[in-house]
Amino acid sequence: MKKQILCLAVVLFIGSVVCMAQDNRGERPDMSKRIEQMVTELGLNETQAKDFKTAMEEMRAGWNNSGERPSREEMRKRREELDTKIKKILTDEQYEKYQNMRQQRRQRRGN
Repeated sequence: MKKQILCLAVVLFIGSVVCMAQDNRGERPDMSKRIEQMVTELGLNETQAKDFKTAMEEMRAGWNNSGERPSREEMRKRREELDTKIKKILTDEQYEKYQNMRQQRRQRRGN
């Protein structure tokens, strides 16, 4: 009887640990925190930071408001427009660093 109770307790414990581990899956990271991190890492001044945040938030606004995922073609077009805006905001050195950050992020998502 004691073995059965102990086994039941272990199974319940393992089950609860698995459920808690999966609790945060599917949640999207807070983009405002990510944008702030990028502003800091790129070393943007106040004007650049304001323009950068505006451009990044415009990119996400269409996705969040509609409730539907945009098509691949539409997302490609939005990324190109964003890239053009970002290139105008950043210096050449900052833009190169931004591109490297994007590449690293893509690699992390792929793994």
